[in-house]
Amino acid sequence: MRNPIGTHVLVGKGLVAGAVAQADLLRCETFQLFTGNPRGWALSEGDPAEDARFRDLMAERGTRTFIHAPYLVNLGSPTPATYERSVASVAHNLKRAAQIGAEGVVVHTGSYVGDSDDTQAMKQVREALLPVLDAIADDAAPWLLLEPTAGQGRSLCAGVEDIAPYLAALDHHPKAGICLDTCHVFAAGAPLDEPGGEAAFVELFRHPATDGVPFILETPDSRTADTRDIPLLKRLRDAVGA
Repeated sequence: MRNPIGTHVLVGKGLVAGAVAQADLLRCETFQLFTGNPRGWALSEGDPAEDARFRDLMAERGTRTFIHAPYLVNLGSPTPATYERSVASVAHNLKRAAQIGAEGVVVHTGSYVGDSDDTQAMKQVREALLPVLDAIADDAAPWLLLEPTAGQGRSLCAGVEDIAPYLAALDHHPKAGICLDTCHVFAAGAPLDEPGGEAAFVELFRHPATDGVPFILETPDSRTADTRDIPLLKRLRDAVGA
């Protein structure tokens, strides 16, 4: 499928009884999840048997899944404890992705705060991520998917124009990819709320760069049993033959 469509599901009762069950209810073709508390630093270990059940079931179905790292992660932080915990969290979530067969880990690109500057922050990002990326250099390993933020504060990667220099700082590592959050793009100034805004998604489906790219929703509606958002995106995709 050129562009599988799904949403961020809740784990709740577990990877299979919770996440997969909700994904099935919502008719997801792909989905994203947290493997621990999204607002905490605890590195939650999985259950090997449950991990294997999830991994085998998704492989059998051909369903592409993704992990989102905790929101606290900020590799540009000048606070040593935050930086160290962020590095540990990214590495841990990549390990969990490998254990459950997830295709990649989505990580916010970070920001610089206080008296720090973007040059020092990007140096930290480079020093943190290159060893992690080198450790997953195998083609079968999960991707590290960098998600630009919404332009608030002192973001290190707030818009599409910031992606190229960010990837350059990582030597265009072959395991570093991008997760483009359209809500963040809108918050950064893209006029997706103008009349005819659905056309932006049609263009995304048509663009050759999105060939094979999953579209994963994070809207409140996309997790309700009567979701309108997932069917809408499927209709837009199917209308252009994607």
